[in-house]
Amino acid sequence: MVLTPQTSQKQPPRPFYIELSQDSPPFFTCGNTVRGLVRVEPTLRPQSIAVVFRGYYDIYDNSARGASTPNLFHYKAHLFQSSGAHENFDILRRGTANDGKVELPFEFTFPQYVSMAPPLDRPWRYSQDSSDHPRFQHAPGFPLPPSCPATFVNKGPLSPKVTYSLEAHCECVNNDSPKITVRHELKFLPPAPEYDLALLQPNVRIGTNLPKHCSKYKLIRTRKLFPGYEGSSKLGKVKDMLVEKELFFGLSTFSEVPYAKFSLTAAPARIMVADAPIPIAISVEHLERSPSLIDPPEVFMRRMRVQLLPAIHVFTFRERNKENVDIIRDAWTLFDKKFDDGNGEPLYDGLTLSHLGGGNLTHEKLLPSFTSYGLSLEYEIKVEIWGECAKSEFSGLAAKSEVQVVSSWNAVLPQELSGESGISIPELDSGPAYQEVDPLATLQGLGATELRHQLNTGVPAYEYHDPPQLPVQASRPLPPRYMG
Repeated sequence: MVLTPQTSQKQPPRPFYIELSQDSPPFFTCGNTVRGLVRVEPTLRPQSIAVVFRGYYDIYDNSARGASTPNLFHYKAHLFQSSGAHENFDILRRGTANDGKVELPFEFTFPQYVSMAPPLDRPWRYSQDSSDHPRFQHAPGFPLPPSCPATFVNKGPLSPKVTYSLEAHCECVNNDSPKITVRHELKFLPPAPEYDLALLQPNVRIGTNLPKHCSKYKLIRTRKLFPGYEGSSKLGKVKDMLVEKELFFGLSTFSEVPYAKFSLTAAPARIMVADAPIPIAISVEHLERSPSLIDPPEVFMRRMRVQLLPAIHVFTFRERNKENVDIIRDAWTLFDKKFDDGNGEPLYDGLTLSHLGGGNLTHEKLLPSFTSYGLSLEYEIKVEIWGECAKSEFSGLAAKSEVQVVSSWNAVLPQELSGESGISIPELDSGPAYQEVDPLATLQGLGATELRHQLNTGVPAYEYHDPPQLPVQASRPLPPRYMG
């Protein structure tokens, strides 16, 4: 699906709010500039106005530890500071718009990496993680995760979510509301990481690992495998049925029933690009068969279903610092087609999903795979096939393997992105675009995390180190579309 731009709804008169520039993209990615205005009514007599640009997320634990809200980055710009003259009406020196409000411009740039360490209230390193591919991060420097609303998983108010927002804070001379805070959420999608382009193609030679209770081998044992069986008499067909069920000649005649054995698997690509064809190839290998069968039998497919299985992993701690990982799973059907005409669809080695009319990798909730502090999103692809061989039905799991979902662009694209993308962020939680926030709950901890950024001229509250820069190929092309 395609991301739709954030349409501005008509709002009642507001004395203090954030307004993004009209040329803002429908979603932001690394390197995009976030421009806008903080509009304020002069009658509020503001003493100070600041805007905060930050990324954070919420993870919940049912134990006594409650919720954790790690910050990914935090930038703050002071837009106005009153001198106290003219009863705090000196903001009028900034000029007013046609509607009488004062407009204070701001500008930020979306970073590419997480720059803030997680809170110190709990451990974040998972003891069973590998050093090369950790499921959960525990130190800054990794790529930013995409926006993930609470509606991504159906877990009610305790669903984990990743949020990027602008927060404007105003301290004014007003006995009713001396502190006003408004928030505007932004949609963010990261670019695709660097990867080997060979991983975009299915590799049937590697094969796939099926669960232990599943087998890729199919054994067909029936007299219908004999050439010309369809032309035999009805009495002969009844006799053959009794022979197969050991009801006519007994066990001594079992050698008269031919058999054929073959393997059936599906190989998906290790990396899948959003809005690109789903790269899946089917492998059919004929193995043993009766000596009386000169050629391998024909195999037909009656139905094929492809599902994407997202899983959000939440790393928490329980009593006595016991590690716990909660997994929230879902299943999305990407392709489900039946072949009822004639004998069905011929099943042969090298058949691809695109040959069967398979669509692109799209879903209304699809997000790129990511890993972060105590939170990760992973995907599995599941392929099921129903078929027939010599009028004998078979079915089973053809593939179930982990895949990585990436965006359809990389980090070296120009800043101005088009609105076309195969990833669709679900609608954010319903509610007004600008909402009043409890100032006491919001302003706690903001003063100690200021960073020098754009319009901010203050000294950072802590020493900031740039995250490690990954090598970037300046001429790296877009991932090629799957040519199955």
